[in-house]
Amino acid sequence: MSMMSAERIKTILRHIAPPRHIRFILCTTMVGLVLFSLIRIALLLNNLDLVNVGVASSLSTLLEALYWGVRFDISFTTKLLLLPLAVIGVGAVVGRFNRWFGAVATWCTVVLMSVALMLDIVNIPFYDYTHFHINPTLVLGYLSTDASQAFNLIVGESSYIACAIVVCVVVVLYGLFTLRIARHYGLYEPRNDSRLRTIIYVVLLGGLIPFTVRGMSFNVRPLKGFEAAISDNGFINTLGINPVEPFVAGLISNYNRIFPMMDSAEAYAYVRNELGRDEHLAKRVDAKPSPWKNVVIIVQEGNSAERLQREGDDKALLSNLDRLIRQGLYFENAYSTSTQTSYGIYGLVTSMPPYLDLHPLKDGLQHPLNTIFEQLSERDAISTIFFVPHDHNFDNVTSFLRMQGFERVVSRLDYGVETDDIWGVDDHVMFDYALQQIDDEQRQGNSVVAVLLTCTNHAPFNPPVVDGFTPKAADDEERAIEYGDWAMNRFLEMASTKEWFDETLFVITSDHGRFVREDYVMSESIFHIPVLFYSPKHIASEVRSDIVAQADIVPTAISMLGKEYYNRAMGIDLTTESREYVVYSSANYFACRSRKWLYVHSPTSNTDTLYDLEAEGDARLRNVAREHPDVVERMCYHARATIQAGWDIHNDIERTQISKQ
Repeated sequence: MSMMSAERIKTILRHIAPPRHIRFILCTTMVGLVLFSLIRIALLLNNLDLVNVGVASSLSTLLEALYWGVRFDISFTTKLLLLPLAVIGVGAVVGRFNRWFGAVATWCTVVLMSVALMLDIVNIPFYDYTHFHINPTLVLGYLSTDASQAFNLIVGESSYIACAIVVCVVVVLYGLFTLRIARHYGLYEPRNDSRLRTIIYVVLLGGLIPFTVRGMSFNVRPLKGFEAAISDNGFINTLGINPVEPFVAGLISNYNRIFPMMDSAEAYAYVRNELGRDEHLAKRVDAKPSPWKNVVIIVQEGNSAERLQREGDDKALLSNLDRLIRQGLYFENAYSTSTQTSYGIYGLVTSMPPYLDLHPLKDGLQHPLNTIFEQLSERDAISTIFFVPHDHNFDNVTSFLRMQGFERVVSRLDYGVETDDIWGVDDHVMFDYALQQIDDEQRQGNSVVAVLLTCTNHAPFNPPVVDGFTPKAADDEERAIEYGDWAMNRFLEMASTKEWFDETLFVITSDHGRFVREDYVMSESIFHIPVLFYSPKHIASEVRSDIVAQADIVPTAISMLGKEYYNRAMGIDLTTESREYVVYSSANYFACRSRKWLYVHSPTSNTDTLYDLEAEGDARLRNVAREHPDVVERMCYHARATIQAGWDIHNDIERTQISKQ
């Protein structure tokens, strides 16, 4: 009797057990979830130093972040495997084509999960460099501009090579495992499974989807990124998020270039009022006497102001810049437009704001924006030259700069020096050539406005061995910073022997900062840049605490040059104007900063963060958004209006043509 009962139970279990296709889905899903968790732990171990930097996190908070990570992984994996599940369901209904549907379901699973795992692993070195999750605009921007240069960037950095090897191993092993599981469960075999049982299980799993996409909860909405914000530590708040899902969302949004920040007319009216401009957003700056005939703007790659000794860094990596600051007009509260060189070039040249998940040198309607450089070239017969050390077509830089008024763009092939470095010639080589070109222009009686963009201080770091440069640091990155500082100072020393030196206004700044320390959701060191106006004969030592945007540099420099121009952009002349707020962004956040407040918003997770910069100690690292909703509303509105109006202007050919007349 008992034996018959046992056999009967086994028979019943066989009849109600999940069919082979469903077991395949469940097995591959569980393995994927385990791998996602292991990758998250690897991200944590690679950034343990961030856990207790700024606002320290307790063990319980750390475990809670990992718990949220599992929930986000479940939510994402559910969406990822909807396609193979749907294929299995259709195959069950069709029946006789079961073999082919099994093969399609298998390869859908292999491809989708492999790509997701690859992106999740690549996110680790990406986060290590940028301190935010992987972003499609940056990745695709490199690949679409120059795939060979992107490849050289990977092979030139040992950590990137290691990551590539891990990606290959994990993807291959997961693919082989999935194919073996598919054979084990006979997905390619047209066996006679119960079609009804398969359909029932597909329907049951489909019914669980609303539960799983909510992170295994009964919330009224799917899981959102802001729910992972459980502390005042920025790294902990990003640890729980599966980075692949926002990457895919960003990839999809790349095909939609309409900014949803706010109503365009409302944004434009707000910006006009804030800047005190006419209906074309224009303001005339009159000519005036000036001791200068030339402007030379040195834009150093990734040079954060946080590296200065005056900001508390005791390594003295920027000793020359620290010394020069004591001899010129220095703005200590200046911020870059964003975190990439393309934005640095765009913000400096056009005096326009950031646009988040876009590439300003390539996206939108590409046309002349009536920049100050364009006006100088057309009206004042001033030679406008932009020097880059790398290839002329990288990031569409030459096409964009020529369109915006630069008569010449000097790049790698112009220097006459052979180099296999992916970022082109070394800084001192570019500086030497620039010195010769400025000399030539002066001999011809031409005034010059030149921009010199360095690149040696960019990963993979490979500072040269050159006479006169004796680094103190042992680390390659720190030596590259020292070298950039040395090359800049060497250029100024050589320029000081020229007759045109006293007639030249030098501006020393950076395209963007670099991560130095963890503090806010977006580390301030990534955006805090030096802005120094230097001319020993004509500028006295002064440090100003004005809030400065990267967009303000050129309007100020050309005003000091004494030239008349129409300011049709969003930068201001710091000699006569001031601003309450500066707006900047990374690929995943936008920020609005004043002297007292720093407001940060994440569009993907709809999270508001507000910091009181005048608070003492760790209190300035606490999110006080709930205590000051009025400040949040005001700064959010300003940032949205600025970004929206900027993007609308960027794409409005008719407006720029009218304002030029």
